[in-house]
Amino acid sequence: MRGKNNNKYTIFTDRFPFIIVAVVIVFAVILIFQLKSKYPLPFFSASSTEAINVAGIEYPILIASPADEEVFDFVSKNMFVPIEIKSKAIEGLDYKLNLVINNKDTIKTFSSPPYKHDWHPEAPGEYTVVANLMDSSNQTLSSSKIIKFVVKLKYEEKTPVTEEAISINTAQAAESLAASNLPTIKLEIFEGPAYSAGEDICYYRIKAVVTGNPAPTVSFSKDDSAGAWGPLKTQINLTKNTPSYTLTAIARNSTGQALGSMTLNWK
Repeated sequence: MRGKNNNKYTIFTDRFPFIIVAVVIVFAVILIFQLKSKYPLPFFSASSTEAINVAGIEYPILIASPADEEVFDFVSKNMFVPIEIKSKAIEGLDYKLNLVINNKDTIKTFSSPPYKHDWHPEAPGEYTVVANLMDSSNQTLSSSKIIKFVVKLKYEEKTPVTEEAISINTAQAAESLAASNLPTIKLEIFEGPAYSAGEDICYYRIKAVVTGNPAPTVSFSKDDSAGAWGPLKTQINLTKNTPSYTLTAIARNSTGQALGSMTLNWK
């Protein structure tokens, strides 16, 4: 006769501790997966400091204008670089947004949108611009990408006209006008030397070329034609006894006078 097997059937109360352990393990696994989906992986690392840093909030900031590596060709001093910042994340927050040129000069501070600014550079060159979000203690919370751009000037600075410059220019113009009105004279031979056998003389005929306003009158030191050639011409007769003569002529008008001379010789 076979012996009776007492372990063939186990009552529920005998299995209950194992069922409880299994249920606890299942709930623990579900809880772990829920925590991992809610928190990033650093939360489960060995360092408690890293877990605290995960609580920081990011504020994405975009510089919509200017574009990176954009070149501005200015043909007028009134032209500007249009700067525009976009960030939905910071709207309504009690933070400041600073625009910084070349990582040192804050050119504009915004406390609310729109975040737009027309910047007038003082000189051509290469520039960078960045937007920094600052808290109440002036600490940087977030920054945009650094944008590079180039400014070129294609115009010349004009020197401002002052009253002194106007006065100097007026005086110079007056002097120039007065100088143009002063008489000038130049003597030119238009005939001669010519020999007249009947009178046994050598004669020259000379004209005076004059300028001035009003038109100057001319007087000659000698005129052997007795005015036969008009007011601006004269004739000088040379004889064997007087083979040389220095002719002088004066041109006069209301602004002044001028002197001309010429030495004539028997030839």
